[in-house]
Amino acid sequence: MKASKTTFFLFAGMAASLGSLALAQTAGQKQSKSKRTQRPPVVQKVTPPKPAAAPVEEVAAPVVEVLAPAPVATPEPTPPAPITDEAARASLKAGTAASATGDLRQAELAYRAALTLAPPGEPGDAVAWEASKRLGFLAFEKRDPRSAETFFGAEAVLARRLYFSGKISPRAFADSVQRFASATGSMGRSGESAALSFYAQEIKSRAQAEVSSQLLNRDTNDPADSVGNVRVAASGLCVVGRDPILKDRVSCEDEEGARGEALALQARQIKASAPPPPTKAEREAKEAKNKGKGG
Repeated sequence: MKASKTTFFLFAGMAASLGSLALAQTAGQKQSKSKRTQRPPVVQKVTPPKPAAAPVEEVAAPVVEVLAPAPVATPEPTPPAPITDEAARASLKAGTAASATGDLRQAELAYRAALTLAPPGEPGDAVAWEASKRLGFLAFEKRDPRSAETFFGAEAVLARRLYFSGKISPRAFADSVQRFASATGSMGRSGESAALSFYAQEIKSRAQAEVSSQLLNRDTNDPADSVGNVRVAASGLCVVGRDPILKDRVSCEDEEGARGEALALQARQIKASAPPPPTKAEREAKEAKNKGKGG
């Protein structure tokens, strides 16, 4: 009995040893398995905090004073060329130089400028008279009879004005009228051309008669002056009104006066040159003579 108890305790001890060994092995396997399956810890990267920004001082915006826009300076207009006799004559000289070189366009512009620059009224008539004559010659060179009549008509009107104020000679006046007559004839108005030609000749002949009367100390006797006034029908044509540049220098009334004077002088001369009407005795003698021939 005692031996069986001892054997029992031996078996029980061995069983306990084996059990503890098994438990230890099982625990070791579990621990190794847990080590194999356990993941390494995730190391989080710690971002160091950004340094706090320095406090921004609020700067007050500068006060901009809005000023009214400065007035824009208007450029001064270019003053026109001075209207003086010297400026007009300088333009005439430039036109003559251009015409001498064959530059008719530049010459025409210069002569027109002379008409514009000539002082208004009587002080500028002499330059305007010369410029009109040059423009008339240029028109003839360009074979423009219409413009030639226009400017030679203005020349004649201005020459008449200058002649009666004692500024030009009778011959210069007559030459201007003759040019006007030629230009009018080239336009086909032969009646007026003839009257103007007669007017030009009459100006010369009367000037010569005046000189003779002074030399001979006797009065001139022109039969046409005793005829008196005659009525003439002048056409309503106004050639000087064709070009606006002449409007402040000559007028249609001036031209009408020159034409009317030429026609009236021609009519008086024709009437004065005609034989006087027969007297009563002459008419009776002529009738008796005609009766004798008839019987």
